[in-house]
Amino acid sequence: MSTTEQSTPNEVQQELAALRQQLNEAQTHLAAYEKRVQQLETELAEKQSQTDVVTSQQQKIIGATQALLDIQSIEELWSVLCTAARQVMNSDRVAAYLVDAGSSNLQIPYASGLSETYLQFIRNHYRETPAYQAGLPETIVIDNVATDPRTGPLQAMMQQENIQAYAGLSLVTPDNTVVGMIVTYRDEVRPFTPEEVTAGETLCHIGAIALRNIKLLRETKENLRRERRLSEITYTLSSVLDLPTILSSVVRLATRLLNTDAGLLGLVVDEQFITYYPYNIPSHVNLRPSTNKENIAWKIVEKRDSLVLSDYAAYELAKEKWVRVGITALAGSPIIAGDNCLGALMVFNLRENYQQFSDRDVAILESVGRQAGIAIQNAHLYAETQQRANALAQTLKRQAELDELKNKFIHSVSHELRAPLGIIFGHVELLNQTLADDLQPEQRQSMEIILRRTRMLANLVDDLTALLAAQIQEFRRDKILAADLIYSMLADYQIQAAEANITLQADIAPQLPMIQGDMTHLRRVFDNLLSNAFKFTPAGGSVTIRMWAEESDVIIAVSDTGSGIPADKLKYIFERFYQVEEKGYHRPGTGLGLALVKEIVEAHRGHVSVTSKVGQGTTFEITLPGVSGDET
Repeated sequence: MSTTEQSTPNEVQQELAALRQQLNEAQTHLAAYEKRVQQLETELAEKQSQTDVVTSQQQKIIGATQALLDIQSIEELWSVLCTAARQVMNSDRVAAYLVDAGSSNLQIPYASGLSETYLQFIRNHYRETPAYQAGLPETIVIDNVATDPRTGPLQAMMQQENIQAYAGLSLVTPDNTVVGMIVTYRDEVRPFTPEEVTAGETLCHIGAIALRNIKLLRETKENLRRERRLSEITYTLSSVLDLPTILSSVVRLATRLLNTDAGLLGLVVDEQFITYYPYNIPSHVNLRPSTNKENIAWKIVEKRDSLVLSDYAAYELAKEKWVRVGITALAGSPIIAGDNCLGALMVFNLRENYQQFSDRDVAILESVGRQAGIAIQNAHLYAETQQRANALAQTLKRQAELDELKNKFIHSVSHELRAPLGIIFGHVELLNQTLADDLQPEQRQSMEIILRRTRMLANLVDDLTALLAAQIQEFRRDKILAADLIYSMLADYQIQAAEANITLQADIAPQLPMIQGDMTHLRRVFDNLLSNAFKFTPAGGSVTIRMWAEESDVIIAVSDTGSGIPADKLKYIFERFYQVEEKGYHRPGTGLGLALVKEIVEAHRGHVSVTSKVGQGTTFEITLPGVSGDET
């Protein structure tokens, strides 16, 4: 319509109606828009509130995580973990429940706000419910105890305890083993939100890791402690040789090593009975030696194998007196030494101590048993050695007394015989010289026998005196030219060699060292050797003396081409009064000659040896220490 045209009233009204309709529509859209804005603001506020809750829970979890990972004590862990779980789960009460895989016992290391009656009910319920012992659920959420059928037999006790809702969050180790639960309780019916449950599960997961770390730390410390105790046991058992001390120490140290309440060591005596050594066993318990083999100690000994009991009272050989003492768990190991089982070592846990014995505990107990076996065996050997040493000491003391009596006897007899023998010998010689022409042949023969036998008795007395002097080393210590000694002996025996048709020869090295000793007794040595050489060498044979030096020693060898000495007799020829009795070897004599040679030579700090072949001859070799010309 052009501007020059005029609108009619109807047209104006229609246009106004259209404008009013557009305005109403705009107002409707504006109201809807304002409502949507309000909805968005409400949702944003709710989201912000949820975010604040989540942030608050996250902050609580972060704080609890730091606290949990810094804790080194399991007791402190439960307090911190349960308090944090109660906070993030917005609960009123809380408890920690731990399961024991080796028994039907439920431990409650921490509880807040719950009565002892309720806690004991939970313990009994767990013990009587095999499904729980087979494995706890990972998470359980009950928003209303009164209406949720899963509460079952717990419902009445929970209502009595005024528990309206609860959530159980499992403690799962890294190897996916459920070791317990943290349960939070509400005093009002109020559902647990997914955020609360997630936060609780996260916290329990961190708590399980902290528990594992604390246990690892505790195990490390325990291993170090056990290593120190094992070293202590090893040191004690290796340094003590008194059997009662060893036995009491073993049972005491083993009990402390394994952190048990009491211990008992049974020692088998004469394979007939077991005697006991206790540690921390009540004094009123009768521990008489046991001959009845129907008990645990004898079973361990007979089977030579370890035994572990998680419930002593249920064992077929359990004794009423030990049940009354309160034994709950037992571990026993044989005490082994080589092929012998010497006894049994046992340790016990008593009431209120639910600790069970692990494979590692048994291995340690077996190790202590082996060490104890070695120590006990060593103690027995030491005691036997001591007894033998004491007996030997008494024997040696008695032998010394007898030797002293013998020496006194020899000295007295020699002294008492020397004078009358000298008088007899002198008178017999005088009679032989003055009456020789007047005696009949039989009388002259008798006179010669008397002279010869008297001379033999005098020589025997001289030999005994020389043996005594050699034994107590009552010799002179003069410097002697060894060559002069041998040359003088050669001169003395040249006539005897010619009469016996035996060649006597010498091979003496020049510039030999001097020797120190008693000329009289050294002459006796070579008198005996040369006499024996002539005695056992037939006519036409030879006797040779050789002398040479080896470093500072002087060696003198006396050899003959006589009958020789059997090899099996050589080790006896230097014994006093020994004579070879085999056919063809016996010669009259006292059997003191070679014993005298050995003892005089050894008294001069030398030694004598012999080699011989039957039918070819014998060589005696004497070594004497030489001395320089200016040595005193």
